[in-house]
Amino acid sequence: MMALIGYMLRSYTRSQRYFAPFAALVVAVMMLYTYKPNPVMNSYAATAVILFVGCAWIGLSFLNHEHAVQRQVAIVHLRSARRYCTGGLLTLVILTLLLAGALVLYPLATGKFAEPVGSYRLLLAFGGHIAMGLVGISISLFLQASWVRKSSYAVGLMLGIMIISIGGTKIAGLLPEALVPLRLLIPPVSGVMDALMNADSLAGGVLLTTLAHAFLYAALLAGLYLHRSGRMDYGKI
Repeated sequence: MMALIGYMLRSYTRSQRYFAPFAALVVAVMMLYTYKPNPVMNSYAATAVILFVGCAWIGLSFLNHEHAVQRQVAIVHLRSARRYCTGGLLTLVILTLLLAGALVLYPLATGKFAEPVGSYRLLLAFGGHIAMGLVGISISLFLQASWVRKSSYAVGLMLGIMIISIGGTKIAGLLPEALVPLRLLIPPVSGVMDALMNADSLAGGVLLTTLAHAFLYAALLAGLYLHRSGRMDYGKI
């Protein structure tokens, strides 16, 4: 599996499709920290949302960077479409972990905060960033070219899901009682964002439950993706 992940990372970087989402993420973070000092958890809530958007974009560019023939050759070599998709998913998880670490540590290393962070808030920031990044990746899995043929449709769906996700708490509050179960389908982005912003006043159990919800949401989507990907005929795509 490590060899497959290494192959996918090399293939992705050679395609240069990584440049736009990575550059946009860096620019957004730099603009956020243009002025200092900054409030700790509010800043981390903002960069977590930036990471959500960035990982969704990175996921889409990564999943679409490989030519269909090259992908088919790799699947034939591995003798398993599910194994190939698992390798791609793990590669995206590694990228997410690296980006989450960079976004959490950058303001600490450059002295952007108005007060000491502390180990508790630092761990919470790491957890929140990783959760948001994984939710972004899990959404992109179902919008790649293998699932949505027209890129314009995929981009439009991605933007719509991002907007609904960031405004999820308010949107969920507007739903009538009959549609309350639909709240479970909304990516838990706004919940994590609110939890990070109010971390200093919320109980630890509430924060852990919010993060667990985000991780579970991403895990369920990833599991559904791997289940379905094993049944797809990539030779016809």
